[in-house]
Amino acid sequence: MKKEDITGMIVYLLIFGFSTVFIFTVLRDYSSSSGLGGAYIPFILGAGAAGIVFNAILFEVAHILGAIIGGYNIIGVNILGFCFKRDANKWKFCLASFDGFTGETKIVPKENRAKPSNPYPYLLFGSLFFVLEVIGVMIVFSMFRTELGGLGNLAYFILTMGAIGLMIFVYNILPFKLDSVTDGYRLTKVTNPKNREAFNELLKVEYDISQGKEVDIKVFTEITNYTADLNLNKVYALLDDRKFDEAVVILDGIINAKENVSKNVYIRAKAQKVYIHLINDDMETAMAYYDAEVPVSERREISDDNSMACIRAYILMAGLLDKSRSEVVIALNKVGSAYKKTPANRKAVERQLFNDALKKVNEAHAKWELDKYYLPEEEAKK
Repeated sequence: MKKEDITGMIVYLLIFGFSTVFIFTVLRDYSSSSGLGGAYIPFILGAGAAGIVFNAILFEVAHILGAIIGGYNIIGVNILGFCFKRDANKWKFCLASFDGFTGETKIVPKENRAKPSNPYPYLLFGSLFFVLEVIGVMIVFSMFRTELGGLGNLAYFILTMGAIGLMIFVYNILPFKLDSVTDGYRLTKVTNPKNREAFNELLKVEYDISQGKEVDIKVFTEITNYTADLNLNKVYALLDDRKFDEAVVILDGIINAKENVSKNVYIRAKAQKVYIHLINDDMETAMAYYDAEVPVSERREISDDNSMACIRAYILMAGLLDKSRSEVVIALNKVGSAYKKTPANRKAVERQLFNDALKKVNEAHAKWELDKYYLPEEEAKK
């Protein structure tokens, strides 16, 4: 289990614990004194639902205003799966998944600005708007909390909405990478000027790729997690063109900056290089690199990581070097979920790279009967 999975589990447990305590102390006490009776459960469910919807809208409105002030164009707004996205300068509605707790606002830097677009308002306005929400909640609650009936119910209804906002705020501001990339996590990265440049460049590159444009991807020499991720876009473009030697140069820059990047970024870059050697070199050359440069601890990390880069590398490691069908099958059974989590702009390339790896193992071990594991063409379009 990855570190962000454990951290995310802890955060969700804390949120669940807070909501449970709030329901069975504050709301139950009010229910007893106000005579809500059988309406207690509908009251909680209604206030909770209203709180989720209100705060989801509030946080994305905050992101929109922050993005506009920071000098970005809005290309998509997703609130609880209801998505408005800009396509060819026209806005379209659809239902879509999102990378966030309750929603996501996608942005791209404006071109030809005197100053580079500033991500701080986009990342901070959610917190600012929550502070304003807290002020409003406390004003209403302090005015009506002692009332019985309608006004008292309104006070606790709004207090519950504020409690929902608190949970969303805490999730969003934590400086960790959870199951989605939070504002707090990104704020810790863009404090570095190079990361701010990479943040904007990455947004632009991903948008241009999604629009089918030819992209000249900048390669950063000062490596951080953000610049490494941007450089990986260039790596994927080179791998797609089978320019393996050029891809290795960029990967070496990330690998050699091990102390400046997270463990995940490092091990996935290393897995990409292992993949290139095993897919492109003769077995003697690939084996020499593997024995000299990939210690047992890193082999284990590659096998444990659930990214497509590590899975396809490990398929080659297990199939060509260890000759273990069982280990190959274990890796293959992780492909479905890993592929779904792959960024849309990398899916087509990843599908081909994975299928190339599986083909090479199949050619070496025809009797293993692994044909059913290929990713079909239509999967890349999902």
